[in-house]
Amino acid sequence: MERLIVNDLSAYSGSDILLSKINLDLSLGSSLVIVGRSGSGKTLLTKLLIGQCPSNVQMTGRITCQDMRLDQLDAKQWQSIRGRHMAYMVQNPMAMFNPFQTIEAHLLETIRSHERLSKRACLKRALPFMRELYLEQPEELLRKYPFELSGGMLQRVMLAILLCLDPQIIILDEPTSALDDVNRSNIIRMLKLLQDKGKTIITVTHDYQLAQTLGGELLVMSKGKVIEQGSVESIFHRPSQAATKELLLQNHYDRLIRYDRV
Repeated sequence: MERLIVNDLSAYSGSDILLSKINLDLSLGSSLVIVGRSGSGKTLLTKLLIGQCPSNVQMTGRITCQDMRLDQLDAKQWQSIRGRHMAYMVQNPMAMFNPFQTIEAHLLETIRSHERLSKRACLKRALPFMRELYLEQPEELLRKYPFELSGGMLQRVMLAILLCLDPQIIILDEPTSALDDVNRSNIIRMLKLLQDKGKTIITVTHDYQLAQTLGGELLVMSKGKVIEQGSVESIFHRPSQAATKELLLQNHYDRLIRYDRV
């Protein structure tokens, strides 16, 4: 079975240790959920997995997928892999869109960077994904500019565009953070469908209900280290580390406060 394997992955910025000896062995087609407080290294880890190491960061260790050393790829090699084989959905979708281009222009540019398709073929591929994500009147939406859409809509648009490339590995940074309950449910339903299709889903989240729904492997991070690792079910029901227990308790408290204010 093909795997995504991370061996002793560390990251530094000057004398600061940002990640320390991260190890991971993930079967393709499974789910990985990464949780931890803000600043624990979750997002940096996912950026390294997708080949987006910040210019001020040095990394050591190995990242291997399907017998390919991802940590040794150059920018040109990553260009052919990113999107088509591995896709990354950022937490702030507005940062990924050019405000002077329509949504349709972004869609066509993304697909055509990997395939030579007509506009009609691109739209034929994209519209079903947009409808599945409950983006109403998608033909009209494609003519809009990013600033005309809410953050939640842009997040769903970004996911629909990524799905057009049919990547095997999909990495999502806080996919439900900007969504109301209805759209959150739609995103979760889509992620479950992708799991059923054998996609590998790697999710950074503070939404622990989402984590339990996706299941699979769980990494709990703190200060650049993995402090607990195992199945989502086992850690959520029987956390072994005090920091994990505190994290889960705080999330439960935050949800009670949020719903109490509704």
